[in-house]
Amino acid sequence: MDTNPQYRSDRLGTANVGKLLFSLSLPSVLGMMAITLYNLADTIFVGRGVGSLALAGVSVSLPFLMTVTNFGLAIGIGGSSIISRALGARENFRAEQVLNNIFKLVLIVNIVTIGLAAFFLDPLLLVFGANHEILPYAHDYSSICLAGCFFMNIINVNMSAIRAEGNARFVMFVQAGAAILNVIIDPIFIFVFHWGVAGAAIATVISQMLAGCLSVWYYYGSKHRVLSLHGFSFLKPFDRGIVRETLALGASSFARHISNSLMSIALFHVLYLYSGSIAIAAFGIIFRLLMFTYMPIFGINQGFMPIVGYNYGARNISRVLEAIKFANIFTTLLSVVAMVLMLIWSRELISVFTTDQALIDMGSPALRIVIIAFPVLGLQIIGSGLYQALGKPIQSLFLALVRQIIFLIPMVLILPLFFSLNGIWAAFPVADFLAALVTIIMVYLQMRILRRNQNLVQA
Repeated sequence: MDTNPQYRSDRLGTANVGKLLFSLSLPSVLGMMAITLYNLADTIFVGRGVGSLALAGVSVSLPFLMTVTNFGLAIGIGGSSIISRALGARENFRAEQVLNNIFKLVLIVNIVTIGLAAFFLDPLLLVFGANHEILPYAHDYSSICLAGCFFMNIINVNMSAIRAEGNARFVMFVQAGAAILNVIIDPIFIFVFHWGVAGAAIATVISQMLAGCLSVWYYYGSKHRVLSLHGFSFLKPFDRGIVRETLALGASSFARHISNSLMSIALFHVLYLYSGSIAIAAFGIIFRLLMFTYMPIFGINQGFMPIVGYNYGARNISRVLEAIKFANIFTTLLSVVAMVLMLIWSRELISVFTTDQALIDMGSPALRIVIIAFPVLGLQIIGSGLYQALGKPIQSLFLALVRQIIFLIPMVLILPLFFSLNGIWAAFPVADFLAALVTIIMVYLQMRILRRNQNLVQA
């Protein structure tokens, strides 16, 4: 019965919230972890097959490329929030209008952003922290991966919309399939063909092309869709109201990832100042390990947001409150488990990526410091996701900026003055604790408002 598209959407408002969140989150978690394999595979094979400088080059490239694909992610998250609430209010025609508008929007944004990124590639990489040692590697990797960014932006939009209609399983299969393909061909291109960082980039682009084509096929050929792109046309004018709301709601996601990029710029420059390219390579490994934990939490958030959006649109506030409770429990447990595992096996985990003993000696204690505040990580992500799902872009934008811009970047610049390299690593847990405190206060106040609204509805 759950293969019926409309039933799959309706269950957002009827199924047990805890089980529903788990069923929606599990495919998203697995799918997000599959995405992480793209970067993990590149990092492991480049680190072991090409060397530490190449690893540093790929590390600098990642935040740059994530900035380019952030546009599609912001459009997808903003549009999916509207789609969820429209489906909850039984406005399927409006939901389909949203899908068509955001698909056209991302195609136009793709042409502009990727074109500019390619034209100014080397200057941008220097801004992001590349230096004369690692720029050739960063250039080779990024110039090829920009082609994959076109598909990644489409993936981010379509997969967000597919999750909004409740079909997280399809998203998981596509992401997992693309990740497996990448892991298979990555070592072939690097170790057999000896293509170096270019081989890693080509493998990534091929995998992204596969996932992008499947995400478009879903809205044209799948029998399990709720919405459709059959009415899509470039000749139709944009619905300005939909575009404005999409961009407003996606602004917090955009700001979060742009703030990540700004943090990376500040961090890479400070790391190079204190310890050179080896510190950049060390953080590149740490960041991949962090992403392996961040992504499952983002996966839970992606399962959480359609439930909140649908039930908020249906004025079923009690289910919204239940979803907040379960999402915070799930993400906190996941964060604690991840922290314990990385504390116990920090050296072994770093060693997976490199055989350079100096890099291992630097990366292992750094990882232990960075993850001290991991248990509060989920509270921040769920808090920002809550406001996106409720259609409150200003609050979501603020929470997206709190950790990186207000706390982390100043700490990265200030703490090394007193504690040298360890001060850079300590900036992460300090910023996490402070950002979590702000998030807890805001979410507590928002839940009080929701409870008052629930009482009014029941009255």
